[in-house]
Amino acid sequence: MSGKRITAVAVVVGSAVSAVLALSTLAAVGAPSASGAPPCVSSGPVGGLTDAQAQNARVIVATATARGGNKAALIAVMTALAESGLRVLANPNDPAGAAYPHQGVGHDHDSLGLFQQRPSWGTAAQRMDPIASTNLFLNALLTVTDWSMMQPWHIAQLVQRSAFDGRPSGANGGSSIVGENYRRQLARATRIVAAIETDSATLDCGAETLTLPPAGPGRHGLPEGYTVPPGTSAAAQTAVMFALAQLGRPYIWGGVGPQGFDCSGLMQQAWARAGAQIPRVSSTQAHAGTPTTAARLLPGDLVLTPGSDGTLAWPGHVGMYIGHGLVVEAPKTGDVVKVVTYRGFVSAGLSGLRHIA
Repeated sequence: MSGKRITAVAVVVGSAVSAVLALSTLAAVGAPSASGAPPCVSSGPVGGLTDAQAQNARVIVATATARGGNKAALIAVMTALAESGLRVLANPNDPAGAAYPHQGVGHDHDSLGLFQQRPSWGTAAQRMDPIASTNLFLNALLTVTDWSMMQPWHIAQLVQRSAFDGRPSGANGGSSIVGENYRRQLARATRIVAAIETDSATLDCGAETLTLPPAGPGRHGLPEGYTVPPGTSAAAQTAVMFALAQLGRPYIWGGVGPQGFDCSGLMQQAWARAGAQIPRVSSTQAHAGTPTTAARLLPGDLVLTPGSDGTLAWPGHVGMYIGHGLVVEAPKTGDVVKVVTYRGFVSAGLSGLRHIA
């Protein structure tokens, strides 16, 4: 964590970022901009940053905005600036870091990645991947009660637990300010996030025409001849088509695209494409929109179930009704986005049905 000196900065951004950039024209990763088009990961310069830093900043902003909005993006960028200078850092003296010999040296022998996360945060591969490490950071941030009401540097300190804990010491240069190392980066982070959000508003990460899979086994459960039912609202049709355009993409826990999705990430991004913001996780998506009934279920409506780790009152899984008695879902690790029957989807219990638009 911050508070210790970075001793080397010879950084080469890993292939994970390159893969993200190559896929950035295929699917949106962010929440809608004011224009209704979702921001996304893109290449391109950001003032005052190297190309590698700019790419990492764009990944962080897109991932964080999708899950926690503008303030989450600001906190994440501010933290990564303080921890790594927006660089993917490792340490070859650690067995995990030794797999990344050209990534530069982080603060501690076992700290890795943009946020200099230690082994308790996740695997070495997760901590070295910009999207995965940002999601690890957000997982911790979003569990803090009233995080959005706190000063950005204070919440960053609560999440990261750096040496800047408000108690003067040699490790923090005698600072008595909680999270001062992060506060020093606030103005710069604000400029970076504003620059990225400004040009992201002019981009369309889902620029390709959304089409259904061709006939054959690659349709992942979608019946031959499927069409969105007549009378579906324009917004719901967009959400359904976006979700179906992701058929075959892998389930990734915490995923909001473009490489893969978890169940609620797919729902959030589908509705973001349609211009509607809904919460990030299934338990809060259970309160999105308005309640509806099975008799009045419409394409685009959310279907919530207990899943493997929830309850009827606290749903752990969500899918989207697409008409014709079908639901599209991102089911579980090792599986892919696919279409199943509504009856099968709710066979273990129904937590709720929500109409979005």
